Amino acid sequence: MIKEVVRGQRPRLPDAAGDAGETTGDGPPLRLLLLGDSTAAGVGAEHHRDALAGQVATALTALTGRSVSWRVAARSGATVRDMRSLLLGQVTDPTRRWEPDLILLSAGLNDAMRARRPGAFRRDVARLIGDIRLRLGRDVPIALAGLPDLAPHQGLPRHVRGPLSLYARLLDRKLRLVAARGEALFHVPAGGPPRFAGGWLASDRFHPSVPGYRGWARNLAAGIATLLETGVCPGPEAAGDPAADEAAAVR
Repeated sequence: MIKEVVRGQRPRLPDAAGDAGETTGDGPPLRLLLLGDSTAAGVGAEHHRDALAGQVATALTALTGRSVSWRVAARSGATVRDMRSLLLGQVTDPTRRWEPDLILLSAGLNDAMRARRPGAFRRDVARLIGDIRLRLGRDVPIALAGLPDLAPHQGLPRHVRGPLSLYARLLDRKLRLVAARGEALFHVPAGGPPRFAGGWLASDRFHPSVPGYRGWARNLAAGIATLLETGVCPGPEAAGDPAADEAAAVR
């Protein structure tokens, strides 16, 4: 499988330290949970404040003025199906009476590397969302982070880069379809540059570096800030993405 080829090409980096934090802003904090795989786990950064969760929170505060209380529930290498069995218990923190107001899901690349069938992947995502909401007892808004474009990813072997990029794009379409069909579900595109190459990559040449996380977080935060303000997340429709047409057909 692609996963074994990629794993053999890079050193293994640890997860980031510190799985919770808060930014300073106005009013009661927005409680944000980042749920996902190794990028959610902050691989490539030493601390989560410099990885995806902390950087998204910082960017959201800059855009909205709101405080953000953030937490991370993640497992390196996890597929969406793995998350259902391994991470659901971390969605809430009863000891601190903490429940999320918004969940950001970062998942799909491990499914792509394992060649999870697109239809099965879509069902896995829908079931994970259902399980989360059953646990919380409410339809908490969930933002599905779009999979990044891997075509320019210099950290991947050339013979892997093309197939993995195409498959990730296919699974990203399924994320869009899940969002199109659900209530309070939003697909947040990964966005354009910076692409994860050169200085945007960690030492394993696969995960984002701190600048890489910062660039990605700003793209995600812009989409999340818009949906918080308007209830609508900016998607690919404006760019004429063919996946948008497919998603619109099932609305």
